Amino acid sequence: MRRQNLIAAGALLGAGLALTACDVRLGAIGVNDQQAVQSYDVTDKITGLTVDSGSGDVVINESDRTGVHVTETLHWHGDKPQNGHQVDGGALTLGYRCGNCSIDYRIEIPRGLAVRADAGSGTITLRGLTGETSAGTGSGDIDARGLAGRRVTAQTGSGDVELRFSAVPDDVDVETGSGDGTVWVPYGSYNVKTETGVGSKDVTVAQDPSAPHTVVVKTGSGDAKVLKN
Repeated sequence: MRRQNLIAAGALLGAGLALTACDVRLGAIGVNDQQAVQSYDVTDKITGLTVDSGSGDVVINESDRTGVHVTETLHWHGDKPQNGHQVDGGALTLGYRCGNCSIDYRIEIPRGLAVRADAGSGTITLRGLTGETSAGTGSGDIDARGLAGRRVTAQTGSGDVELRFSAVPDDVDVETGSGDGTVWVPYGSYNVKTETGVGSKDVTVAQDPSAPHTVVVKTGSGDAKVLKN
């Protein structure tokens, strides 16, 4: 997955980020391992969110709030990671480039933002997203509920994908290397395609190859399911 160099000296200044940070030492995992929690609000007008997490869990919740609120739990060995956020043309990017750290994210966003979340190793949890959404993990599950975006893609190398829609989507694409892929959609007719190398298939929605709403679920090893809510 694509990784970006997100560390820029002084990126916080002039980026329109209001940072309220609280470093909390919570004890050692190893002799020199450290942990801190920091939270901040993004004051820029944001149209899209990208999260690139090499290692760590990502939780994104959408609500009627204004602005973006981010809580990061940093785990590191050696030098503390610095300034893992930037805004460019309305696009907010979160991520750290470090060899001895992992970051857990909890992000609160307003309605309708386009979201891309990548985790090399970790779980991705999405709640109530209404914009275009893309999620991927190398190793870890993806759990998304209350989705109302028209286009959603989710991929895992090793891990289950579960997507639950509260509104009829136009285009859903799920792919796992090793893990189950399950999509729940509202009542309606769908152009459904399921493929699995090793696993079972289960489709309980009405199928119509000419339907404008497409759901594709592919697994290398795992069940492929498209189910009615």
